[in-house]
This record gives sequence, C-alpha cells and structure tokens, in this order.
Amino acid sequence: MTKKYHFLTGSTGLLGSYILGNLSRRDYQLAVLVRPSKRLSAEHRIDKIMTHWETEYNEVLPRPVVISGDLSDKDWCCQHRDWFSQHCQSVIHCAASLVFYGSADDEPWISNVEGTRSILELCRETGIDNLHYFSTAYIAGSSKKFYEHETDIGQALRNDYEQSKLNAEKMVRAANHIRQLTVYRPSIVVGDSRTAFTTTFHGFYAVLKLAHTLVQRLPFGSTSGRNLLTALGMNGSERKNFVPVDWVADIFEHIFSNSDYHGQTYHLTSPEPPLATDFVDIVQDAVETFSTLADKTDPQCATEEWFFQNYLDQVQIYRAYLQDDPRFDSKNTQRAVPHLPCPRMDRELMLFLARYAILSQFGKRKPVPDIQRRQVQTPPVIQPFETMDHL
Repeated sequence: MTKKYHFLTGSTGLLGSYILGNLSRRDYQLAVLVRPSKRLSAEHRIDKIMTHWETEYNEVLPRPVVISGDLSDKDWCCQHRDWFSQHCQSVIHCAASLVFYGSADDEPWISNVEGTRSILELCRETGIDNLHYFSTAYIAGSSKKFYEHETDIGQALRNDYEQSKLNAEKMVRAANHIRQLTVYRPSIVVGDSRTAFTTTFHGFYAVLKLAHTLVQRLPFGSTSGRNLLTALGMNGSERKNFVPVDWVADIFEHIFSNSDYHGQTYHLTSPEPPLATDFVDIVQDAVETFSTLADKTDPQCATEEWFFQNYLDQVQIYRAYLQDDPRFDSKNTQRAVPHLPCPRMDRELMLFLARYAILSQFGKRKPVPDIQRRQVQTPPVIQPFETMDHL
C-alpha cells in the first residue's frame, strides 16, 4: 500500500496531542494540520508536543508531516491535495471548538461545522473514504437516556456547542463518499488520571477556576458548595460525566488499531459519573486546600453573600453545563475494549486534578514539579448491557 499516512486534525489540543503521542509510539505515519501561533511556527508547536512525549516516555519518537494551515481556510487543502491523494489513507478529525455560545459566523460554528465541511470536501476530492470522527456525547442534549445508535431523535439542545456538533455529525453521516465512518463521542474530557496533566481548562476547570478566583477574598469556611447548588436551582442528584484524557486516547488507539471495530459509534463515557453534591464538595475542598484564602482581619475580606452573587453572575454561561447529564449507553465501547474500564472519577482523582490546575495557575506556569504520578486502581470491568440499567 502506497497510502501509509493518517491525517490528524486538532493535534495541538489536549485530546489530539494524546492521540498524536499514542499513535507515534505505535509507529503510525501521521500528518497533522497545525495553525501557527504568534510566537511559534506550526513545526515548532508540534516539536514542542513531541518533545513532551519523548520526555514522558523516555524514547525518541518519529515526527509527523506538518501542514501549516487553519481548518477554516481551504488554501492548505488546495496546496496539498495531490499529496493527500497519493499518501493518505484515513482522516482522524479531532479538531473542535468548545465555545458554548456564538453567532453563525463565529465559534463554535466555524470550527465544528465549517471545519468539518472542509474535511469532508478534502476526503471527496482526494478519494479518502475512511474517516474517524470525534463528535461529543452531548449531542444528546436534554435527553434522559441516549444510545450509541441514536443521532437526531428530536432532542432539545442546550447551547450552540451541542447544536453545532449535532449538525456536524449529521453532515458526516450524510457524506456518501465516506465508505467507513467511525464516530467517537467522549463526554467531558479532563486531565490525565495518572499525572493530572492538562493543557485545556474548560468545563470542570472553568467552574473550579471561578471559585478559586473569588474565594481568595473569603476567610476559610465562610462558604459552602452545597449552598451554591441551591442558589443554582440544583438538588444535588444531578450527575456530571467526566472522563480522563489518557483513557479516551487509549480507547481510541485500541479501536483505531483494530479494523474489526471500525464503522461503529462509541460513547466514551463514565458508567459511574459523580453526583453534583460530590462535584461541589470537591471544588470547595480544592480551593480551601490549595488556594490562598483571605485573612478574616483583612478589610478587603468579602462575605458569603458577595461570593454567591459574583459566582452566580459569572457562572450563567455554564448553567446548561451544570444540569443533569443523560445516561449514556456504551455497549459498543464495552464490547470493543472490555479490558480498559473507565477510571472512577472519585474524590481522590478529582482532587488530584484540581490540585494540578490550581498550583499550575490554570496553565499560566509550568507544571508543578512536586505532583507525583498517581497510582491508578483499575475499577472492575462492567459487563456489556449493564450501563443503562444501573443508572
């Protein structure tokens, strides 16, 4: 076979960088699309990521072919069309915008819909008919239960991110020139379960960061996450489905490396998501343990009422995010990867992730050197067909 390369988008994002590292270690020949930053060229951005993985695994890794360009700009596609036609056998489309709200000519629509359209056009023009597409479990919207075989069932979508990803997945499924489509739907991706490493601070981290910022004007013990739940109109029984990035990348690698599993849809979700009460307790414990709280004698010290008002004002964009998550069926994932159960998002792991975020100042400073690798206890394997019944 002359077409040996696999084209990866989103390689500078958190999940994409893990996929890049995993597949490079397996000696896959990769090409990546990378947008230059203000300070670094596309090649330097990738070299920085690859150097990180070489340090992490203490081995020399092959470099991918780097194509400099923006997903929303089709110039790169025109310039490299012949190369794709001659050398590329599949596309892994991982790039996405996580912006919750935006106009039709802005994010998340540009990346999630128009970017996906560009990838489909690339496949059509170059004869690439094998696509691995990263959607999201949250195309489920406000559904109570959502199955891997379902896509658009008339569900209500809660923000532009969910709607744009549903539109994009429907577009991908309608592309007749894609002979083999494999769809991956992760839930809320957080940091590495073994090291806490992350480069992205959305979702869980955004809520944590807001609490961390505001609580620095409060004395210890002056506020309660449980009271915040009430203020947000939540009863505490809601669940949030977090999954570690390393687990998602390992699941993808296994499925990608075994063609028998291609052509299916996979929910990469936790079978035991934590309750909202656990979530807010962990946020409270994390900021009280790792953030710098005010001295009670400080004249600038604020009150709990001040905290709630400011928190509620700024957390409005996350109200839909804080609602109860659907129960996600994951039978296909359990069949394909029974030996890789999702790590439990328990108190220990979530505090571990929160500590890294706070001590690294949410990505503003280098990773904290005293954070040690966490010993992960493998949870019991959930047998197929159990997931939807026990939740």
